[in-house]
Amino acid sequence: MGLMPTPTSLEPPPNPELTPADALAAIGRGDFTSHELTPLSDLGREDEGVFRRVWLSFPVESRERVVRTFAELAENDVRYQFGRALRVALDDPSAVIRQLAIAALWEDEGSDLVETLLELAESDSSQDVRAEAVESLGRFSERAAAGDLDDDIGERLRQVLITLADDPESPYIVRRRALESVAVFGPDAGIVDVIRVAYDSDDEGLKAAAVYAMGRSLDPGWFQTIVYEFDSPDAEMRYEAARASGELGDQRAVIGLIDLASDIDAEVRQAAIGSLGKIGGTASVQALRRLAKVASPVDAEAIEEALDEASLAGDAPRLRS
Repeated sequence: MGLMPTPTSLEPPPNPELTPADALAAIGRGDFTSHELTPLSDLGREDEGVFRRVWLSFPVESRERVVRTFAELAENDVRYQFGRALRVALDDPSAVIRQLAIAALWEDEGSDLVETLLELAESDSSQDVRAEAVESLGRFSERAAAGDLDDDIGERLRQVLITLADDPESPYIVRRRALESVAVFGPDAGIVDVIRVAYDSDDEGLKAAAVYAMGRSLDPGWFQTIVYEFDSPDAEMRYEAARASGELGDQRAVIGLIDLASDIDAEVRQAAIGSLGKIGGTASVQALRRLAKVASPVDAEAIEEALDEASLAGDAPRLRS
């Protein structure tokens, strides 16, 4: 799903007179406001138990609306944390609700969530739920790669993602998300192999995902492969190559990215612009300033953001040795 935007405004503060029981009663009526659900934030264990017991008594349409409302409230106001309620929704019979609940947990860093997401990724009946779970596991992969997660959990996470990415029986979207999520563990043999197999496949989408995974691995050994795809006739491949080069942060990619920043495809242009900002340096900044003089309004906004990022980008290499 990716990161959600920083809140720009706050919802009205929770009404201390409203209780979790009031929120459940409102859901039961079927006609509830977002404000009436705020008492379900930061549930205690006892209230979580009550919520779990009554959850499936609500119509599926109401349950779906509740989860969507949780996501909106949490996105717009950092005071709201619906982790415990959303964990209940992870067991919902509706695949749509399970998928929405996973996405709504985007900011939940609880290590206990990893095992649940792994189970959903491996065995859920819906490929969309599996893919959402795998994508959500990406942030835990980043933590594990940084040494900020229990070693045993991190190793299980790495092994499951490698298996999913390398399994030809896994749904395409699951393999793709697994490839992107596991790449952050870096250039060990298992990950290099799974990226290479995907890149050599006949599936263009999987091949494009492999290119992006090359960048996320921060492995300099993939640099030439990535920049080779700058000239691909396929726009998705050029897009992923542009993104990957920004992840690697290698100044040698700047010349090719300058060309891609004028690509006929808008998404390719903006990926190249973003990567110029990530890489930074004099050549990138000068190129972005030249582009700003002739850019469309949409590209101009991306260029402004890239220039801001370039001003913060240091010269220290990000590549793994």
